[in-house]
Amino acid sequence: MHAEMKKAVTVKTHKFMFNSNIKYPQISGMKNKLRQEKINSNFKKVAQQDYKERKKILKRYDKDRKELGLSKKDYASYEYKTFFTVKYNQNNKVSIVRTKYYYTGGAHGEYYSESYNYNTNSSKEVTLKQNFKTAAAYNKAATCTVNKILADKEKYPLADKNLNLNLTPYYWTNSKSGINLIFQIYEIAPYSSGQIELPMETTCK
Repeated sequence: MHAEMKKAVTVKTHKFMFNSNIKYPQISGMKNKLRQEKINSNFKKVAQQDYKERKKILKRYDKDRKELGLSKKDYASYEYKTFFTVKYNQNNKVSIVRTKYYYTGGAHGEYYSESYNYNTNSSKEVTLKQNFKTAAAYNKAATCTVNKILADKEKYPLADKNLNLNLTPYYWTNSKSGINLIFQIYEIAPYSSGQIELPMETTCK
């Protein structure tokens, strides 16, 4: 059995205003404490915005329900909540994926995710492109990845040639490529497929 890898940093869960529906991370253990403080402050500010948005949506629920003349029993409750997952936390790197879920009527709710990837030595955020030594290496990997997705119309019927990986959340992994991409609902496939996570291709097959 392999020994567990040492974690790069400690990530704790906080609840904004003690609300279990609005969870956000706070990091400790980065080398640059000033940048770490700014990162944590940003996470808290985002949580504050989420908290306000949740209050708006719950207030709107009562307004919409009353306009329709329905009781709470007959009208599904609106929802808004956020949570995060630590996807990678070793080798001086940490990947955190924040996910927002909201429901404001209709057939189903919606999910949306964004990622935060930091070098824990420098405490700087790392873009997808910065994982590659050259622009050419990134462009090749991006082209290979997009082409593979476009080639599988059965699985990814909504994907098109304008798919831009620069805007795609990602997280580090221990896989061959070392990177997984997160595609939002409806971005490359229908709602029933959910959010899709695929490895970044490094070579074209």
